[in-house]
Amino acid sequence: MIFEQGRKIQLFHTDATGRVTLASLCRFAQESAGGHAERLGVGMERLAGKNMAWVLREQAMHVTRYPGLGEVLRITTWPTRAERILCHRDYRILDESGQLVARGTSAWLGLDLATRRPCKAESFFHLPAEAMLAPVFERPLPELQAPLDGCPSDIRTVRASDMDALGHMNNLRYLDWIMDHLGLFGMKTPFGQVRIRHAREVRDGDKVEVRHGLTEDGEVLLQMRRLDGGREVCLARLGLRPSEQIAQQ
Repeated sequence: MIFEQGRKIQLFHTDATGRVTLASLCRFAQESAGGHAERLGVGMERLAGKNMAWVLREQAMHVTRYPGLGEVLRITTWPTRAERILCHRDYRILDESGQLVARGTSAWLGLDLATRRPCKAESFFHLPAEAMLAPVFERPLPELQAPLDGCPSDIRTVRASDMDALGHMNNLRYLDWIMDHLGLFGMKTPFGQVRIRHAREVRDGDKVEVRHGLTEDGEVLLQMRRLDGGREVCLARLGLRPSEQIAQQ
């Protein structure tokens, strides 16, 4: 019930500081999830035969350290529960010495590609509940909230390079957009925590407003919404911990 794989940090996984990006850490976690799904018989190819695909609904990650170029990481992942339309999966990322780099959780749904609606988890995911392992977070995560009106914002247009094979913007590109947006307002501090929930798809050419506000504790509340009608695309909450509070590199 536990899947493990290693990844070496390459140049294209890093940012201008030479450290792995948050999006790359999430990519490693998702790649391990895909590998485990294949082993469990519910991988992308098997679902494609049912005209279905895995789609990320929500993810959260707490980062202890941002490793640098050339470091080798070990990613472990396991399913924790399935309920209604969601299948939950957690993971840990360790460095070569076995020290924790990051831990996270995710919630996935099986999308019917004909109707673009989610399928009931029990219709394709059949692991017994007693085989599921404990989640990495013992306490509930902070709630997601939209920022207040009048907060700082910018407008982004979905481009061809944002798209994936399912015909919508890839979930990892949302993290890149978040970093780009907050960077415009001087927020380049390493993020200790991130939680993001996806509400609806956006496609090539769609225009999206990215907006954020701050809580009293200094956390970022971020929302993306379509310009045509203002419908919410996603919500996120990020912990802007000072760099000295993240383990020294």
